[in-house]
Amino acid sequence: MLEALMEVLRSPKKEERREELQAPPEEWRILAHYGVGPVRYYLYSDDMGLVRLRFVEPQVPEERVKEVLSGLSKPEGEAEEYHVKKALSGYGPIYPLVADPNVEEIAVEGAGKNVSVIHRLVPARWVDVDLVLNAATVDSLAVQLARKAGRLVSIASPYAEGLTTEGFRVAVTFMKEISRFGSSFVLRKYPEKPTTIGDMIASRILSPLMASYLWLMVEAQLFTMVIGSMGAGKTTLLQALTGFIPPYYRVITIEDTPELRLLTPHWDSLITRPSMPGEALTEVDLEALLKFSLRRRAEYIIVGEVRGREARILAQAAALGHGVMTTFHADSPEGAVLRLQMEPIGLPQLFLRLLAVMVHVRKMPVYGGKARRRVSGVAEIYEDEIVKVFSWNAIDDSFSPHSAEEVIKRSARIEEAWQKLGAPHRELARELEGRAELLEKLVGLSPEDFHKAIARFYMSSYGEAIRA
Repeated sequence: MLEALMEVLRSPKKEERREELQAPPEEWRILAHYGVGPVRYYLYSDDMGLVRLRFVEPQVPEERVKEVLSGLSKPEGEAEEYHVKKALSGYGPIYPLVADPNVEEIAVEGAGKNVSVIHRLVPARWVDVDLVLNAATVDSLAVQLARKAGRLVSIASPYAEGLTTEGFRVAVTFMKEISRFGSSFVLRKYPEKPTTIGDMIASRILSPLMASYLWLMVEAQLFTMVIGSMGAGKTTLLQALTGFIPPYYRVITIEDTPELRLLTPHWDSLITRPSMPGEALTEVDLEALLKFSLRRRAEYIIVGEVRGREARILAQAAALGHGVMTTFHADSPEGAVLRLQMEPIGLPQLFLRLLAVMVHVRKMPVYGGKARRRVSGVAEIYEDEIVKVFSWNAIDDSFSPHSAEEVIKRSARIEEAWQKLGAPHRELARELEGRAELLEKLVGLSPEDFHKAIARFYMSSYGEAIRA
């Protein structure tokens, strides 16, 4: 009797379960399907109507893969090459998700739970994957991901974060020292190509006129802050705004984990260094790097995100004539001003006046559990007042104002920017409209071509840039 029970629990049942997950879902459930190399991916609807992701890998005998890895023979065909790359990647069972360019983020919340992802075709929501990992596998992956980021995790140091050699941002916890469900991790992939303002205009995240206004502010080096909640797209918008920086400016970016990728030729990227347990390493924080950057003769200083006293140094950089951009967690311009004045930031009122523009980006839920991102408003800080320049109308998904004349009428800072650029003799309204038209023409260009077009704008007359 015992032998019969053991036979039921042995590998055949496990193999049947594995084959079941390797099979595509029922055709009527499939919402989208695609292939990446020899792997097939299926987005499908489950019994509750939720979207799930399943992948089907090509089958290659394990003995054959070992033979190739040992150097006894070369891989034959795409399937064998795939399994060799998977074995050497260090990502183990999540390699198909890492290799899928449509997957933007991967999360494992503990053993025995479905792996979940942020998928490009199902934006701004987590999608469960038909993949469940056991405790030993999750522990091993946590250690391996930390190692890829140049960090160590252990019982003594149970969490770590950093950037892998492939450019993925990872944050891991180890066992149950600080995580109730054991080891866990989040791996964030970044787009192969940086997002441009043209991409954001095409996605209706902001209007061409709004982008034209922000272009003037960036060119004039006015202190610009992108605000919003977690996951709203602050860093993506900041990345896009960096595309307006003149190519002859020197730019320094300062981040905890490097996410920004600039195409300007004069770019210096600085990253913080945390103290490591048991090692005599001095911690290098944002504040220290900001002080250091003031001596590097940069026209622009960009901080990935401000959270503490480094905001004071950033305001001083603006007072010294540097162009300054950053992101900040806040749900409104009023909330941002209040938080900037509270501890631990404690930005004095005089320094607060140096902040020129706040761009508020939001992630809004829409029908069907989906979400969309929009710049819900642009506000200026002028003489201790918050001046609202642009706003988004949720009813008809439109932005206002619609004319350059109205923008100039509402804005308290645009004349300051225009004077700073030394072009008051030209008509500001025509400039705003012309730049907006140019940006619409640049929609669809690659980041490299977009950057070249903006460079041509700066290096030639406005009319020549329009004709280019």
